[in-house]
Amino acid sequence: MSRLLALAIAASTALGVLLTLPATAGAQQRPPIVEKLAKTYGLDSFGQIEAIRYTFNVQLPGRDLSRSWTWEPKTDQ
Repeated sequence: MSRLLALAIAASTALGVLLTLPATAGAQQRPPIVEKLAKTYGLDSFGQIEAIRYTFNVQLPGRDLSRSWTWEPKTDQ
């Protein structure tokens, strides 16, 4: 289960970097690899997203943990 957690954290971090990159880059030119990564992960279609839902479940001996959240970027809720 720790590999799944590491993968979820890595994916969340990568998405966060891709979403904040345009805001921090300003008028600077981004390297082609960054543009390719952004296109690969659908940054061009971000305006079509109605909601992002995330659920995280962990099963430990004698204990189950669950966390979920929803983000609606158009309403910022």
